[in-house]
Amino acid sequence: MRANFIKGMLATSMLSSALLVSAPAMAQTADEANATEDDIIVTGVRKRAEDVQSVPITITAYSAEDLAERNISSLQDLGNSTPGVAINSIAGGNVQTIYFRGLGPANTTNDLNVEANVGVFIDGIYQVSRNTLDILSVLDIGQIDVAKGPQSALYGRSTFSGALGISTGRPTRTLTGGVTATLGTDSDYRLRGFISGPITDTLAVRLAGGYASFDGFGDNAANPDDNLNGSQKYAFSGALEYRPSDTFRATLSGFVTHSETEPSAAMLTPLNLLNCGVNNTLFCGSLPLPTNVAISPGIPDTESKNMQVSLELEARLDGVRVTSTTGLTRSENLGFSDYDGSANGTTFGVCTLGSACLSFVPFAGAPVAYSRLTQVNLLIGTKERVRTFSQELRLQSDNDSPFQWIVGGNYFHSRIPLLASGIGASPSSPLAANERLVAVNQFAPPAATGVGGYDFTANPFLVADSNLTQVSSSYSASGTDNFGIFGSLSYELGQFRLTAEGRYNIERKRARSFSVSNPTSAPGVNRQIIGTDVPAAGTFPVTSAPFARTFNSFSPRLTLDYRPADDMLFYASAAKGVRSGGFNTVNPVSATGILASEVAYEEETNWTYEVGIKSRLFDRALLLNASFFHVDWSNAQVSAFTNNPTAVNPARIVQNTGALSVNGVEVQAEWTIADMVRLGGSLTYSDPQFDAGAYDGSTTAQCRVGTAPNFTSAPGCPPVIPVAAGNGTTQYVISLEGNRPQRSVKLSWNAYAAADVPLNDEWNLSGRVDVNYSGPAYANLINTASFGERTLTNVRLALESDQYSVALWATNLFNEKYVANSINQPRAGLPFTYSINEIYLGETRRIGLTAAVRF
Repeated sequence: MRANFIKGMLATSMLSSALLVSAPAMAQTADEANATEDDIIVTGVRKRAEDVQSVPITITAYSAEDLAERNISSLQDLGNSTPGVAINSIAGGNVQTIYFRGLGPANTTNDLNVEANVGVFIDGIYQVSRNTLDILSVLDIGQIDVAKGPQSALYGRSTFSGALGISTGRPTRTLTGGVTATLGTDSDYRLRGFISGPITDTLAVRLAGGYASFDGFGDNAANPDDNLNGSQKYAFSGALEYRPSDTFRATLSGFVTHSETEPSAAMLTPLNLLNCGVNNTLFCGSLPLPTNVAISPGIPDTESKNMQVSLELEARLDGVRVTSTTGLTRSENLGFSDYDGSANGTTFGVCTLGSACLSFVPFAGAPVAYSRLTQVNLLIGTKERVRTFSQELRLQSDNDSPFQWIVGGNYFHSRIPLLASGIGASPSSPLAANERLVAVNQFAPPAATGVGGYDFTANPFLVADSNLTQVSSSYSASGTDNFGIFGSLSYELGQFRLTAEGRYNIERKRARSFSVSNPTSAPGVNRQIIGTDVPAAGTFPVTSAPFARTFNSFSPRLTLDYRPADDMLFYASAAKGVRSGGFNTVNPVSATGILASEVAYEEETNWTYEVGIKSRLFDRALLLNASFFHVDWSNAQVSAFTNNPTAVNPARIVQNTGALSVNGVEVQAEWTIADMVRLGGSLTYSDPQFDAGAYDGSTTAQCRVGTAPNFTSAPGCPPVIPVAAGNGTTQYVISLEGNRPQRSVKLSWNAYAAADVPLNDEWNLSGRVDVNYSGPAYANLINTASFGERTLTNVRLALESDQYSVALWATNLFNEKYVANSINQPRAGLPFTYSINEIYLGETRRIGLTAAVRF
């Protein structure tokens, strides 16, 4: 049935376009025709080509020239340079998270069947894999659009708080080309090139390629000769455009990318610095800089591959434009990181009683004797394989009538046949067949002999060399089918325009987990998964029941705008954002896994209300935009631990808990002085806070003291509150009322000065200074540990002509040291309900010289 639907959509789009090839030529849209040199045209946000200043949405748009002028060559650079945008990564770029306006999701699972807060689209195609996206330095980028606020009405999937649209270069009707080469500190080498032009009167082509290598910036005390955070990336892209007339266009485009990234400069919070919570098991305050990083040498590079092919057909007939967009993507990712955060590994005791080391009297993991100590290095590996197909068919008005409309439908299918994580635990000397690891005191030097509890994290994952082998207890397979119908009606009456948009989504999600049977957490039972190959049948013999659920949603957006003058726009809007529900399948339902009631979780929604102004004043010398927004965020998805009292491994789940409210303001300004000097900047203030009743179930072991019903909170922790659990019992959990979501930045701003001075008829001298500030964010939901405050300065000085350019540049000019990100997760040797901060160093100063030639 699915195959027939896909074939029908393709046939319909092709037939519609073919029938319209001979239609008479239509005029450009008003915004395209009236655009000046300073105007930026955006097309994806409302499915029309519009001047960014005429769109009643907060948008930041970067052309390829803007990216070069601002020294933006990575997603991290984009986040640092754009107020209200936070882009974080961990484990060598293995997990990318993107937040707009401080709406950092409390759910940060790496399960790709869980929707993101911000959707990423490349050439209009949604990117499921969030872990293969940092390719700005090598891909042929034409433009990047950052659209803030819910974009679910027209953009569609995973645009709960915004959308990030990336457009690659398009074929040109004249022969053009260029080559850009960069040489920078820490062996920063980059080379990009493209060529574009006509093949015939009706056919044009563009080919591009890019390569980048970087030795990294982080020091590793355990391997001083090899920096951390290094990378090697390449990309090839191409586009073929067929335009037999002014009324028909077909564009076939695609790209392949490959990246290998070294482990990040990161460390665990030293246990002797923990200063709050139950028995000082939490950190309160500003997280320390990771200045003494010493992780295991020889950890494999994180390897990512991405491929996309898309076909866009567009035809015009009698005031109607028909557009069909078809996309195929494939992504694979192998990620690696040091689980114990140390080259020395974690200290364990060694029990010699074999399976009897796991004592069930009085409880599993009761203290047993150990006769010696050993160090164990633990490495975590993640694997993903993603396949997607999408088809959109859209009809819309194509004239200057005051009444404009859009109607369309889309189908999206994703298949994730493999999502797995594994651990390799390798002792400093091999264990005998009768030996097992037991946990010992990690907060003080442990005794050479003594007693300890059987360790459920290390024993099942014992291998000879953790750098070479990681084993898994389970993996999951999942998929999504999404059917959407969307539309827009807009009417202009004098200086007013009213627009109503909406999308109705039917989303069917499926998931299944495959696991081994290992109730005693014994070594040698878990299985290795080779590369990103789906394991053969029977390798993981315990198969869960298939989980399947349909989520229906309607996402409207209403906008009223008023244009008192050509260069001034006032607007007010109300938009709904939806993030679909899903399943917790990383850990199977079992006596030692998660509860059956925890498998599914519900969708979360938000209503965003915004009023704003966009203007160009004083004969367009001053650009001034401002907006105020309020967000009501309900049924928030947060990360927590399972409530299963007999779970033995760290089993994080996603659950719905409570609501948030957000108030914020954004301002953007640029003043052009005598056509040679520009001064500008932008600011975002956003203060999301959890409402009463919201809670965190993941830190009760570190924050709750006493006994029911008289629990109290430990020093530094928020209050304890009772909540009704799904099984009818009462849980005592940590209140989040008044707290901010983790990684939510309240204040960020940038300011810049740029000059372009003619030297003669051919050459210009240009310079630019950017100062970017990002305020602190919290690393956890209970808001005890903060990180990330920094002020970074970037500079660029260039000698340029129409054909040549040479630029000297620096990012983070003053070499400010800062914490770029922090995550919390359980660690081997500690109770699995304890989370310890892992702290990531931000990129240090980079200086380079870039030369370019263009024809």
